[in-house]
Amino acid sequence: MLKCSELIRNTKINKFTYKGYEILTELFEFIKIYATQLSAFGAMITFVFAIYKYQIERKTTLFWKEFEVFHKLIKELVEPSCENSSKYLDRQIAIVFELRNYKRYYPVSLRILKGLKKSWGKPEFKRIIDEIDISIKHIEQNI
Repeated sequence: MLKCSELIRNTKINKFTYKGYEILTELFEFIKIYATQLSAFGAMITFVFAIYKYQIERKTTLFWKEFEVFHKLIKELVEPSCENSSKYLDRQIAIVFELRNYKRYYPVSLRILKGLKKSWGKPEFKRIIDEIDISIKHIEQNI
């Protein structure tokens, strides 16, 4: 009785099928020999992909948080409050200082601060104008 491999080898039609059979046989032997290493490699690929996905999601989350905080700061800076004017002025000064921490928004922060400096050029706003000047200088040096 002929073995399966001899039977396939003897038929002319299945010459390519036999070649495929040899390749599969070698592949299964390779898997059998290196099963542990292949499992470790698969686990490593999965781990690396999970870290990459986490980093992308974290970066996206931080991007949107920074967006929301920046816009909230701008809103608090330019919208008048019903509170005591000296406290509000101090809060505005702190916001102008904080705008230095948002490098991604430097170009727009610079335009906003220059516009506010022109519109708030009155003597009673001297403290905030001084802080705006310091922030403009800082942003222009680091842009």
